[in-house]
Amino acid sequence: MAKAVSRLFQLRKALDECEKEFGLAGYSEVEKAVFSYISSNANATITSIKNDPYFSKYSLSTIKRAVLFLTSNEVVKAEQSSLDKREMILTLQ
Repeated sequence: MAKAVSRLFQLRKALDECEKEFGLAGYSEVEKAVFSYISSNANATITSIKNDPYFSKYSLSTIKRAVLFLTSNEVVKAEQSSLDKREMILTLQ
């Protein structure tokens, strides 16, 4: 058990360093999670984020606020989908 806890702490330290490198140090946990999702998923949308099991603990409005924060700070851009005009495709700037 002690080895697992030690490994968990090592992973947290590595994650913290990566977040600092990306300039995410001052972001909330949900903003960091949304950023990570968008950076690792092509054609990410608010709907696809909400449907991911990891985000089940967050409300739709919380996810929307995180996306708005990221787009307002020009970290993420939103472009209208050519397939469904109601959807906005989220990508990194």
